[in-house]
Amino acid sequence: MMRNIEKYRNAFINILDLEEEDVCEDLALGSTPEWDSIGHMGLISEMEDVFDVTLDSEWITEFNSYLSGIELLKRLGVDFINE
Repeated sequence: MMRNIEKYRNAFINILDLEEEDVCEDLALGSTPEWDSIGHMGLISEMEDVFDVTLDSEWITEFNSYLSGIELLKRLGVDFINE
């Protein structure tokens, strides 16, 4: 079974069409051509589907980096530690 952090990383790889080595903690909205407004909405949709959560508009704007996405999902009850 895939761990949540792997599901999270795979969302970036699949939606933004990035190579595995391109997905890192420094990744941020606009830091790569693929993570533009269209890519951002794709990521939001993927996060909601994969983790069965709903991101409201305020949280969508907070989700602007790889690390901020993890923090948002943690606040929504997604466990990245004890899985």
